[in-house]
Amino acid sequence: MKFKRLISFFMIFIFLFSAGLDALAEETEEVTTEYPKTTEYPDEPGRMPDTVGEACIVMDAATGQILYEKNAYQKMYPASITKIMTALLAIENGDMNDTIVMSDTAVWGIERGSTHIALDVGEEINFEDALYAVLVVSANEAAWAVAEHIAGTLENFCDMMNQKAEELGCVSTHFVNANGLHDDDHYTCAYDMALITREALKYDKFREITATTYYMIPPTNMNEEQRDLWQDNKLIKEASDFYYEYCEGGKTGFTDEARGTLVAWAKKGDVELIFVTMHNYPTTTSYTDAKAMFEYFFNNYYYAKPLSSYEFSEEDVAEAELALNKYFEGTNDGILSLSVDKDAEFLIKNSVSEGNAVISYDTETINEEEKRVGTISVGDGSEVFMELPVYYDGYVYKPLPKTEEGADIEEVINTENAKKDKSSHKFMKIFMIVIAVLMVALIVLIILRVRYVRRQREIRRRISAKRRINNRRR
Repeated sequence: MKFKRLISFFMIFIFLFSAGLDALAEETEEVTTEYPKTTEYPDEPGRMPDTVGEACIVMDAATGQILYEKNAYQKMYPASITKIMTALLAIENGDMNDTIVMSDTAVWGIERGSTHIALDVGEEINFEDALYAVLVVSANEAAWAVAEHIAGTLENFCDMMNQKAEELGCVSTHFVNANGLHDDDHYTCAYDMALITREALKYDKFREITATTYYMIPPTNMNEEQRDLWQDNKLIKEASDFYYEYCEGGKTGFTDEARGTLVAWAKKGDVELIFVTMHNYPTTTSYTDAKAMFEYFFNNYYYAKPLSSYEFSEEDVAEAELALNKYFEGTNDGILSLSVDKDAEFLIKNSVSEGNAVISYDTETINEEEKRVGTISVGDGSEVFMELPVYYDGYVYKPLPKTEEGADIEEVINTENAKKDKSSHKFMKIFMIVIAVLMVALIVLIILRVRYVRRQREIRRRISAKRRINNRRR
């Protein structure tokens, strides 16, 4: 037992010593070397800052609107921001009152030089405490243990991570561990991390833990000392040079291959933004990039409903009908109508009012299952703020007649439409002739009726006159 305690104390010492070396290395890096810096434009408050991170994205947490992207879909190594997905699944599937028993694989499966809190094999730790260790100080063995507790094995948990990523609409993500330690087959992208974070922010427990600057894990069955956890994210540490008052939480990451990674979220007024940056060097540029982008969008954008009075033109309907005809290789026998969410509220520039936003419609995207035909784009002429799907109704498919192989489908459709117009014109002509005949018949009937009435009056007049003459003779 004494030997195990000695091992635990030794591991804690190594952890604290390595943390001190990291801090010293970071300090030396800033003082002795020149690096790129985040560029802001104080004299041009409407000009977007230039970021240092190789990949960045800014997403509106409420709507998912993408406000800024830079290599946002490029595969990158995430390092410890992986733990956001780990925490999301832990909160969704775990019980905060559970007890985790540290396995041999969780303790010894991580690299000894990586971040940990010196948990030992057989040590019992509360599930919630383990989650604080994962998100506050990025403890790698705690993340592994959480994964095993939720799914039985790390491999099963990674399957859950990848399935969840697919459900959320991630496009470039594949996880092979729960902590983000480097593996060539463990990757994601800035866009996917924003999606994952947006989902995690739906849980109060996630927000609570990631907003914590200090947390104490009490003594366990194998450690008589408490463990003090201090937040890694400098954006929420008031004593830090990188403190940002509107930041509500975040997760940092670093490996030699990933360089600095950061996910952070900030809220000002009714606007909450998610910022992701990947492959930053030095790591401090993650914070300066985040602060600069948060400030830019908070100061230059506001929520609006620019489509509230939008109406589709006849040209829009004709264009959509042609697109659907080409898609179905047929013609429309119904009355086509288009719709878009006019109540959609999203962020637009302060310089653009709801009434003078530039709205354009394209029919490139067609989805038969969703009954979607194209996209409405809203912007200011140089930048697109938001894209919304356009839906159709009333389209009745009519197959085209068989045509020669290689015939131009658009030409065939136009021919069929011309036939339809000709047929419609012929119908109208016949209809007008029938109306004319009926009008003539009606006029004739009216004339005959008038003559009949006059004749009856004349007969009654003659009868009356004859009666008067006969009465006088008597």
